[in-house]
Amino acid sequence: MTATVSSKESAVKQRYTAAASAPEAALCCPVEYDARYLAIIPQEVIEKDYGCGDPSRHIRAGETILDLGSGAGKICFIAAQVVGPNGKVIGVDMNDAMIEVAQRNAPVVANQLGYANVEFRKGRIQDLALDLHKFEQAQTQPTTSPLDDYLANEDIAEHLRLNEPLVSTASIDVVVSNCVLNLVQPAAKRQLFREIHRVLRTGGRAVISDIVSDTAVPNSMQADPDLWSGCISGAMQEREFLSAFENAGFNAVVVLQRQETPWRVVNGIEFRSVTIEARKSSPVPFQTQTVFQISNAPQTVCGTNCC
Repeated sequence: MTATVSSKESAVKQRYTAAASAPEAALCCPVEYDARYLAIIPQEVIEKDYGCGDPSRHIRAGETILDLGSGAGKICFIAAQVVGPNGKVIGVDMNDAMIEVAQRNAPVVANQLGYANVEFRKGRIQDLALDLHKFEQAQTQPTTSPLDDYLANEDIAEHLRLNEPLVSTASIDVVVSNCVLNLVQPAAKRQLFREIHRVLRTGGRAVISDIVSDTAVPNSMQADPDLWSGCISGAMQEREFLSAFENAGFNAVVVLQRQETPWRVVNGIEFRSVTIEARKSSPVPFQTQTVFQISNAPQTVCGTNCC
């Protein structure tokens, strides 16, 4: 099975739109969250949350948090409690169905907390400057010239990036993400890591939970939309994942947690969850530290179309 960039993105959109209506167990690893923070979160959000780690464990009171691929909003609602009324949480997602679930439940959580410090925005995580909601509102009416339409909309997008960015440069203390970076196309991953670096303040950090592989994933698996949308074949090789932060300008990466037992084994390739912290600070030599906790999760061995 082969797939273009658009068909992969369509598969992701369709799968997560469906997962916003009915929970899908295959989209997540077993993760234990702090029960204190789950008590006020609506069950609908908890059931429709998909991830492979808990980056919220590594944030602090008063910080401004950006959650990439925020989905139904569970990590955002946990973070809202951790950062408190003096902090702020922004969730970014491109799936309308997931954003609807998150926005509908945000007032419920705010009422329980006694303050509202969470907002959800529509955007692609590899292009954090473009507000897709504003772009959709500003798009020109179609004409008889597809080229003219394309160029006009490109101008609109660039204007929004420069003048009304979705996330401003150096405005975030901590970028978090939970099993979403692997869904970004390979050609856009370099931009993705640069965007994470751009939005962080100096002294800020990225805390990312994601799926990595022990060896390179072949093109034949990457071309399978089911494996791609299932957070499998888009995974970066583990050492390349860590190097991507260095290449984007981060100063150090600490491996906070790494599954010893793979989450999935597909065609002999091991896929496991890691949680890392990447720091953006004044220029110093890059360092990689492995100070991780081992977590065990059930191993599933399957063929190319099992998930």
